[in-house]
Amino acid sequence: MQEHLIIDGNNALHAIPDLSKELAQDRNLARDSLLRFLEPIQTGENCLLTVVFDGRGGKGRVYQHEGVKNYTVIYSSSVQGADGVIERMLLAAKYPERISVATNDSLIRNCAYESGASTMRIEELIKKLDSAIDRTRIKLNQKQGGKSGPFSNKICFPDRNQGEK
Repeated sequence: MQEHLIIDGNNALHAIPDLSKELAQDRNLARDSLLRFLEPIQTGENCLLTVVFDGRGGKGRVYQHEGVKNYTVIYSSSVQGADGVIERMLLAAKYPERISVATNDSLIRNCAYESGASTMRIEELIKKLDSAIDRTRIKLNQKQGGKSGPFSNKICFPDRNQGEK
């Protein structure tokens, strides 16, 4: 069964310096950047990935990122908040040992430990992302037969120095 990685979206936005700067300018743009930033983890790790954000009023909403079945984005209701959504997911999990929560929030980390899930700090999530990108790069190189790019030069050029002897 797949690992389920749950990410505290708002916590990640504040913990990743480039996204934190973007967040100060445009919250929606920063959220979109985080979702794109995490795509290699979902594809490279072949895991269930859920990013939970605090909603801005209303009932909350759940959707698949870019139509990818295993990549879910949740905007919490204004009543529950993202922390509450993550806690409920942990408490309702049939196999909490397959869940890993990425957050720097100690209360959420403690809840995850209590439910039997594992946790990682946002800094560890970034290392996991780097690792997923490296594995994807290696797979791509193997498919290309070790070539450095998608095309190779098949035209033979004479050595220019041969005629100068």
